[in-house]
Amino acid sequence: MDIALIIALATATGILAWRHWALLRGIRQISHLIRSDAPAAAYTEDLPDTPSLAFQTLAKDARDLIAEATLGRALESSHRTLLESLLDQIDDALLIVDENAEVRFSNRAARRLFPSDQPHTGRTLIEVCIDHHIAETLDLAWRIGAKTQERLHRRVSAAPDGRLERDYLVEAEPLTGYSIGRGAWVLVRDITLQVETDRVRQDFVANASHELRTPLSILIGYLEMLDESSKPTPATLRRCIPTMRRHAERLALLVEDMLTISKLESPESLLNRDTFDLGDSIRDSIDQLTPIIDRQHARLHLELPASAPFLGDRLYWDQVFFNLIENALKQNPEPGLNVTVRLTPADGRYQIEVIDDGMGIPSADLPHIFKRFYRVQKDHAQTIKGTGLGLSIVRRAVEAHHGTIRARSHPGRETAFIIDVPQPLLTALPGSDHTEKAAPDDRAQPVSLATGEDSPAATSHQPAA
Repeated sequence: MDIALIIALATATGILAWRHWALLRGIRQISHLIRSDAPAAAYTEDLPDTPSLAFQTLAKDARDLIAEATLGRALESSHRTLLESLLDQIDDALLIVDENAEVRFSNRAARRLFPSDQPHTGRTLIEVCIDHHIAETLDLAWRIGAKTQERLHRRVSAAPDGRLERDYLVEAEPLTGYSIGRGAWVLVRDITLQVETDRVRQDFVANASHELRTPLSILIGYLEMLDESSKPTPATLRRCIPTMRRHAERLALLVEDMLTISKLESPESLLNRDTFDLGDSIRDSIDQLTPIIDRQHARLHLELPASAPFLGDRLYWDQVFFNLIENALKQNPEPGLNVTVRLTPADGRYQIEVIDDGMGIPSADLPHIFKRFYRVQKDHAQTIKGTGLGLSIVRRAVEAHHGTIRARSHPGRETAFIIDVPQPLLTALPGSDHTEKAAPDDRAQPVSLATGEDSPAATSHQPAA
């Protein structure tokens, strides 16, 4: 009896030990499945070898849940990668912060705007941006619980257009319902071009108003004087009418120049492209300026090729050459001024230079001379008549023909305006006897201004005795 009992107890103990070992083995295998990062395909191995059906069911359910979680993590990672790629394409700097103002994400524009040797993630916003204005904008958004904006001016180390002083618009708005808690997004947008455009527009309105006010005031004053006089004397009329006509003509010229600039800046504006000779356009412009040239005893030197065919709007090019030569004459009214107009074809382009040996342009004014209404010598601006739009029209006309213009000046020695425009494939005017292409080394040859014939020396247009 005792032996049977001992045997029964030993058998029961063995069975319990075996089940305990099987249970522990199953738990370890399930634990291994849960902790494993292997893909779902790796879970095709046999289930734990246990006699309990419930335990096998538990192991199967665990395997299915792990496979589902792994797939979910893969989809989430894919979505996050796609979202980050899309945000990196935004030109504006975007940062997402958590409730502690620590950066959780920054796109490529933000990393470029706020460069750092360390990653942005995990650092506070003030550490990343190093600008208290941005941090204050975020704090305000959190306090009021709504979107806030603030303008920011800062200097950057590099910029695509070379302007290191930039203007930015900083926007911030709280985020709720996300895993980051009471987070927020911060957007920093570069508005330098917009600010510059607004400033130019405001300056244009102010300058145009000033330019229009002076002649209008004079006209109104003379009209009031004539209106108050019961019977104006002939001497009074002789004094008033020429002055009124002169200022009325100035108003008409100013309005015409403003309309020309408006047309050149309009995206819908189309040029009347015709084939003409640039040399003829230069000569015609000089012919119109002959009275001023003779009055100032100036000398005009032309260095032009025998032919310079061009495809463009002749009206605008006449105005370009007229404005550049007239500008040289007006800025240097003293007798004896030398003005050289040189046209050189080279490498499929035309280089046109208008050079004078007058008083020159100060280096501080050179970057601004093509702005509307800008005057270099403001102290005697009243003695130099003009609308202040001539060089602005020149630049826009040249750019409309896909060209560039620049200026250099050595005060007291030389001032030059250099135009560079593409040379058309057609190198002879319609109706001419030659239509072949010009040789690449075709250079400007001096041409007689009076007769149009070739001359062995540079031609000078001198005032009559």
